[in-house]
Amino acid sequence: MAKHFLFLVHPDHGHVIPNLAVVTELVRRGNRVSYLTGDMMVGIVEEAGATALRYDSKYRDSDFLELARDPLYLLSVLLDESADMLAALESYPADDLPDMIVYDTSILYAGRILARKWNRPATQLIPMFASNANFSYLNAIYNSDGAEQSMPNWVDDMFARISALSGAHGVDVPPAELWWEIQDFSIINMPRSFQYVGDSFDERFAFVGPCLGERNFLGEWQPPASGLPVALVSFGAVFNEYPDFFQMCVRTFTDVPWHVVITVADGMDPADLGPLPPNIEAHRWMPHYKVLQHASVAVTHGGMGTVMEALHSGCPMVVVPTSSIDAVAARRIEELNLGRAIPPEEVTGELLLQAVLEVAGSEVIQRCTGEMQKDLHASGGTLRAADELEKYLLRIT
Repeated sequence: MAKHFLFLVHPDHGHVIPNLAVVTELVRRGNRVSYLTGDMMVGIVEEAGATALRYDSKYRDSDFLELARDPLYLLSVLLDESADMLAALESYPADDLPDMIVYDTSILYAGRILARKWNRPATQLIPMFASNANFSYLNAIYNSDGAEQSMPNWVDDMFARISALSGAHGVDVPPAELWWEIQDFSIINMPRSFQYVGDSFDERFAFVGPCLGERNFLGEWQPPASGLPVALVSFGAVFNEYPDFFQMCVRTFTDVPWHVVITVADGMDPADLGPLPPNIEAHRWMPHYKVLQHASVAVTHGGMGTVMEALHSGCPMVVVPTSSIDAVAARRIEELNLGRAIPPEEVTGELLLQAVLEVAGSEVIQRCTGEMQKDLHASGGTLRAADELEKYLLRIT
């Protein structure tokens, strides 16, 4: 029997894109999908087959350099996004409530409050590291040595704001439960072997790996006729305001026998890089997965979308983490011999080129990347994610 799923995802490409193929698959199976997000994502959501619902998102008005520097600022912005989502759903017709709420973990307050308000089952989408009693992603962001420490004093302020938001919607629940309690079911876009202490996560966590689809909205790409080894350079769609880094890449790889594909997303105009040599191309957007299928190395800030697409393609990485959030993935990549990390304050053109050549030529890194690629392919991806959503709904109804 066809079901109705309501997706809640803020307008960030790194959170919307990982689930679009799942939306398409659910619709292909005869289900109905409604999708609440910001205006800029409406087109790609509708292309995936969902009915787009809009809310007044202010996420793209944020200071993204501040988001990279200060996780507190990011958490505050995302709490505001949850409030705006819930406000937009106040007029949702009571006779058309969904069978399940599917929410991105970054706007977990909206998903968890709404599930209680409407008395509907919910599934959490996690396109990053998951947390449980044995691993805290938030702690890993704040404490690079992994030691458990008391949380910063702003947690009390966050609790007060969460409590006020839930109370405004008639939901009486301790704020710590809304924020930290392990949910009944979560879908994670990575293989268990990439997750920190992955074996400690129980059946409430489905590690399905990346869910890849056509993504025609990103355009096309063809490998170079030169036959040169390819490197992708991308700092994602959000934390991407680093023109000096991209210009350094152009200088570094000019006259080097590599073909370099640079994507700058919304952070700058590719024309700002000036005239480019024949072995370097720059774009605002580009289908990374199509490039990565031909790439020998990916140079990235460590955003999980690019990391998973690279590993799915068997492409090792050089990571220059631009925030404490990205540093968690960078550490994991080095631990598992899937690439090398360079602290942003240390990166130079010479060091970057050295790292790219080392990663491309390392038998250990190539072997470990190949093994991780097998784990990703075995995780199930899009089809398993759709299966898990349908099976979970059947189990609890």
